[in-house]
Amino acid sequence: MTGSLDGAQDSELELEFPPKPEFVRMARLTVAALARMRDADDDLVEDIKLAVSEACTRAVSANAADAPQEPVKVQATVRDHALHVEVLDRGPGPERSVSGPPEELDTEDLPFESALAVPLIRGLVDEVGLAPREGGGTRVRMIVSLASEGQPPS
Repeated sequence: MTGSLDGAQDSELELEFPPKPEFVRMARLTVAALARMRDADDDLVEDIKLAVSEACTRAVSANAADAPQEPVKVQATVRDHALHVEVLDRGPGPERSVSGPPEELDTEDLPFESALAVPLIRGLVDEVGLAPREGGGTRVRMIVSLASEGQPPS
């Protein structure tokens, strides 16, 4: 585990791990623990685990194929009653940023691995986005509301 990722200063959780599938479970469980600490219910934690797992598996594949010496990076923070997670890799990135509400996200022009992962992720989170990463690669951003029914976000 290391310091700041790509200039992020406010993350509560930062992980780096080799692009190997056996490390995806560690990332998934660590982000889930942060959500549990912030009172996310069990069903929501399961959705978060699956979304993080899918994003990390995509990043592991991208790095293993194109940048095997580069770690996959994960950062997460909770702000405004929402969990914000970013998964960063150094594989081939999208040519443009793609983001928004899941039902409006167009994956047609994305690289193959992203086009497979994003439909699953977008069914589990409130917002998902992919963007080119400075220096090459992809930044996958996911936002999940942790506010309970009837509890207004701050």
